[in-house]
Amino acid sequence: MKSKKNLFLTTPWWAMGNKINNNFGFRINETATRARAGLLNILSALTIVILVFKPELDPVLYVGPFVIFDMTIAAIFGLTPLSPMGIVGTFITLKADPIWKPTKPKRFAWLLGAFLGITCLTMRLLNIDNLWIIGVVVICFILTWLESSLGFCVGCWMHGKIWGCEDCSTPIKSDGNS
Repeated sequence: MKSKKNLFLTTPWWAMGNKINNNFGFRINETATRARAGLLNILSALTIVILVFKPELDPVLYVGPFVIFDMTIAAIFGLTPLSPMGIVGTFITLKADPIWKPTKPKRFAWLLGAFLGITCLTMRLLNIDNLWIIGVVVICFILTWLESSLGFCVGCWMHGKIWGCEDCSTPIKSDGNS
């Protein structure tokens, strides 16, 4: 299926991405992914600020499960229709030209993101000092900043180094061509 515009829902709805070009399989919208990363970057920045200035609010108990859910659901079903940040990221980029990238590296990156969320939540539940938790959240902040601002996904890069990815360097533009 060629797409000249952004797609909000996948077909079928539970698919991890969209079938844009029969030669490449399922693809995920990199523009929406970067917007989602920006939203997660803001969330991690707010979490750091609260942990530093109002630690008694304990945001990790709320943000941790949310990030774990969002990352896991996105890794299974893609950005829409079940990932809250994916829905918002996709919605705010509906008018932008999509750039279609392979789903496997993103799935790997999002599972790593879920692991970081699990790490933070576990550290909180084990009453580990806030400084260590802030350190992990700072890593999340840096990773989401790299993705949203520079378009560099560390998880995707790692996936490429470990398993390789033949079509990772061939993004499909909004007209359906590489």
